[in-house]
Amino acid sequence: MPDRGLRQARHAAPAPDDASVAASASTWMQVVFGGISTSVAIAALVIAYLAWIRPHSPDGPPEPPAAAITTTTVTTIGATATAATAPPPVDATTTAAAAGQVGLTTLDPEIGGDKIRITGGNLAMPCASGQSSDRQRSVQYDLAGRYTAFTARIAVAKAPDSDSQLQMKIFADDRQATVHTLADGKSETAHVPLDGVSRMRIELTCQSRLSELTITEPRLDKRGTTR
Repeated sequence: MPDRGLRQARHAAPAPDDASVAASASTWMQVVFGGISTSVAIAALVIAYLAWIRPHSPDGPPEPPAAAITTTTVTTIGATATAATAPPPVDATTTAAAAGQVGLTTLDPEIGGDKIRITGGNLAMPCASGQSSDRQRSVQYDLAGRYTAFTARIAVAKAPDSDSQLQMKIFADDRQATVHTLADGKSETAHVPLDGVSRMRIELTCQSRLSELTITEPRLDKRGTTR
């Protein structure tokens, strides 16, 4: 009898239909492939994090962007080239030599060298004491006919008042070539042709022994120089 009851029970249980099987398979596939999608997403996040944190690793300093490297290199090269090609500073004597001129202060006076002072490229001529044996100052240069012209800016550097005058004369081979009379605060340009002249003399006469004349950047044009 038990066997008969078991057989009856088996025959009484309904067989699963195709719809139930399909639903179960669909649910299983969603679970499996859904888990795979989640794993793929997690793996992508890990890769992205490693890619971001690697340039910031303490193993070494972060590498600058390529554009920054290019800009820095160009700037450095430009600065180096500028420093290498910058011309050295030149003084007034160098400039005059390049222009075919000679500074009068580079020549040794043959007379009256002790009556003047050289300050840089300028000449300072103090006035005479006014005593009977010291009425004027005079300085003379041997040019040997090597120059064609003399040019300088003259001014009163010192005077007791605005009424005291100074008179400067320039002689070319004992011939008076120019004369300038100045008071305090005044200045003029002196220009003397010297073509063929062997000697040039500068004479200074003052109304006050407290006065002084400044001859700024006195230049001699070399023969063959056109002005």
